[in-house]
Amino acid sequence: MPNDSLPELELANVRTRERITETVDRIRQKADVPARTRLAVAKTKQRWRHDPTPLVAVALTAAAGVAAIVVGVRIGNTPAGRLAALREPAPVPVFKPVKVRKDGKSKGVPVFARKDPTGNPVYQEREAAKKRQKKDAKRAGKSIKRMKKAAKG
Repeated sequence: MPNDSLPELELANVRTRERITETVDRIRQKADVPARTRLAVAKTKQRWRHDPTPLVAVALTAAAGVAAIVVGVRIGNTPAGRLAALREPAPVPVFKPVKVRKDGKSKGVPVFARKDPTGNPVYQEREAAKKRQKKDAKRAGKSIKRMKKAAKG
């Protein structure tokens, strides 16, 4: 560059200016959203006329994705879809028959009631966890008291 002649420097300057102009034009083209949209629509129409198979595949994939999201949200909103439901003991129905009066007519309608959950392993585990948590909280409280006492003395 230091030994270049004036015409060579001017030529390099013109080429640089042309590249900058091309870059600015390309940026304007990229920023022109309506034109890019029209171009995308035109390309899609052209592809559709030529071979619609890839476009149909893309549309089906998108529809399956949207359907999966909708179904997932629906399942997540049901009580059974939440992980917290796994920690709840399942109700065990027990049939309670209706008492019959002396005249032979039934008093009320038969119902199903919940069985006492004490035999349910999920319930037992949850109760044991509550017990451990209380024990740990008590132990932590005692250690905090000891540390405060040690800090004072």
